[in-house]
Amino acid sequence: MEKLDNILVKFLYWICALLMFLMVTIITAQVISRYVFGNPFTWSEELGRYTFVWMSFLGMAVGMKYGSHIALDILEKKLKGVSQKTIILFNNLLLSVFGFLLTYSGFQLVQLGARQTSPSLGIPMQYVYMVIPISGIILLYFVISNTIQSNKRKEEAV
Repeated sequence: MEKLDNILVKFLYWICALLMFLMVTIITAQVISRYVFGNPFTWSEELGRYTFVWMSFLGMAVGMKYGSHIALDILEKKLKGVSQKTIILFNNLLLSVFGFLLTYSGFQLVQLGARQTSPSLGIPMQYVYMVIPISGIILLYFVISNTIQSNKRKEEAV
């Protein structure tokens, strides 16, 4: 499972890096076209926004893998034994609910987006919204994977 996690994380890192490069390139081209040529691209702001959204949602899933999401871990660090396990399990349960809701509502939004097009680019909005259920599924996978791996480590330590 750790091998699959590492492959998935590397893939997500590369996708996020590519999206970051694309976003910087698009925004730079927008600035140059606006201030140097006096004729801004009409599509660049919208595409830059969509790449930022994709990068943010995929980056959220990577952050889940490494536990770098926002969390109140003061209580978790102070507790020991069963109390600590209970808090960690409760946190993972809440993250699973969030991942499930993100996936479920994301699929509904994708269906809604099939009937809409973006204003400047004219692409179906379902392609923009598709990142929401994808990141929800990846987030759920990482929650389950982290829970299984941490339980294995604790069993091996005993």
